[in-house]
Amino acid sequence: MNFLTKIIYILFLTFFLCGCPARERIVIEKIVPTRMGAGIKLSGSVAIESISVKDGNRLVFQENIGEKLDTFLVDFTWENGKSYTFEVKSADGTLISKSDPFDAPLAFEVAEDDLGKPRGEVDVAEINEWSKKLYEDVDISASGKIGVAGFDQTVRVYDKRGRLIWKHKIPTGVVKCVKFSSTEDYLFAGEASPDGNIYCFCAKTGKLCWKYGAAKDVGANSETYYGHQPKICSIVCVGEKVYVSAAKTSEDYITVGSRKVKYWSKKGVIYTFDLKTGKLLWKFPATGAMDTSPLKVSVDANGKYLSFGGWGGSANGRVEQRYPENTLYLLDAVSGALIWSYSVPSVEKQGFQSVSIGGNSHISPNGKYAACCSSDGRFFLFDMAKSVEQKKPHLIYTKAVSTPLSVSGIPIYAYGGKVFVDDEGSALLTIGRTYVAPAGKGMTSVPEVKHPRENSIIKLDRNGNTSWLWPAMGAIETPVLSKNGRYLVVAMCHNYVERSNEMAGIYCFDLKRQGGGANKLVWHYKMEGLGVACGISPCGKYIGAIEGPVDIDPRMEYQNIVGKHRVCILS
Repeated sequence: MNFLTKIIYILFLTFFLCGCPARERIVIEKIVPTRMGAGIKLSGSVAIESISVKDGNRLVFQENIGEKLDTFLVDFTWENGKSYTFEVKSADGTLISKSDPFDAPLAFEVAEDDLGKPRGEVDVAEINEWSKKLYEDVDISASGKIGVAGFDQTVRVYDKRGRLIWKHKIPTGVVKCVKFSSTEDYLFAGEASPDGNIYCFCAKTGKLCWKYGAAKDVGANSETYYGHQPKICSIVCVGEKVYVSAAKTSEDYITVGSRKVKYWSKKGVIYTFDLKTGKLLWKFPATGAMDTSPLKVSVDANGKYLSFGGWGGSANGRVEQRYPENTLYLLDAVSGALIWSYSVPSVEKQGFQSVSIGGNSHISPNGKYAACCSSDGRFFLFDMAKSVEQKKPHLIYTKAVSTPLSVSGIPIYAYGGKVFVDDEGSALLTIGRTYVAPAGKGMTSVPEVKHPRENSIIKLDRNGNTSWLWPAMGAIETPVLSKNGRYLVVAMCHNYVERSNEMAGIYCFDLKRQGGGANKLVWHYKMEGLGVACGISPCGKYIGAIEGPVDIDPRMEYQNIVGKHRVCILS
């Protein structure tokens, strides 16, 4: 090689090396202690062969992976104050990193995905209005599959790593609720639309197995607003059966003195279908529809009893109903026959002529207790064995958890919320937002102060004594319990009285921790927007959450929208 050739070779080699940057070195970017182990975040995706965790020289965890990932979970029981060495083995070598001392579990985001743009009228919540605008749902199966009901007219299913398995777009309306069967073979989805369909999909492929339109029972209407269309309100799967409630809202008028006053009439039906075939086993009522909305059904773990409460339709007691909204109903879940009903008496303080039960009822998993909370904040616990034997409700106790009151002449109340009763008869309930009571109609639309029991989580023992209380700073949405009753997860949106969304996001409580509500709070996963909905896997490992945007500028002529419309998977 002569001198000139050598110079050309060196110049070519220099150009080649400078023009081709070295491949980025992948590193362990983040190690986060979780409730059941740790979350690992790499700086990029790599084909992982195995992962191991060591406490000094002692191996505490090892698993073969065989996937290309950048984010994953490892399950092991860690000790406070200890550091652990993580080794991620790949074809390119082994990544090794020692963690900081583990102190407390934190929320770890496994994955996220943007959801589509909803229809214009349900797009963005307002900081000074109570509605979160997006009434969506998420459910998680035992193996970590995530089902999402979206207001972008889409049903989605993800795997536990956040990869989209399939999606299905409905023709019209919005998707409101989803539920996996206990075997994970099927995913059920309910919509608000002109047809009000309940869909049954193959959970693996998204193939439609069967559907049923509730409009044929609750009636159709020409409304384009989803809230007034026939809709599926709730879905419960027990064994080989799926229990469904459906409703429709219509604008109507009553005569009060010499005036015609608008109110919202209701129609509602309860269904039981064969889970696999879609065969209708029974419906309640057997013919026609109720004149109230059954927002939620509860069924015990053995599929013996079903409870629901009425919601709306009475125009605050001025319309006589065949199925009053202030009533808790107990059905035989096998036949659909009414066993008993209990009418919550009205307390006319602050203008309440009638109250609702709505979605605030529950049967304990063993079927020994039933409970409900009325919209004005009263709690009721029933003994199921005595009730069924006597074919009439046997009330153990009632308790005024939040009481309507007057502040500076404005009557306010905190809305009675969701209820969970366990196998021993102790209860967990949420109290919701502050509203102006009926006696204050016309005084103001937005209360100036919050009720002292607003947005609280309360634990009552078998005798109705308060075991602990956790005061939230924002509106609690869709509280859910893990199957073993250990973990409570709530989504939280804004506080429209204080015009703040600083508290928004997802909260996880470990109910086995000693102490009060503050001690039981494990972590708060803060969202820029609003916590719209959440779900938790039966074992409690995976948490699915939906975030929605909010306009934080209260002025009508300006907008400052924060947050995204997305689903995320947490642990």
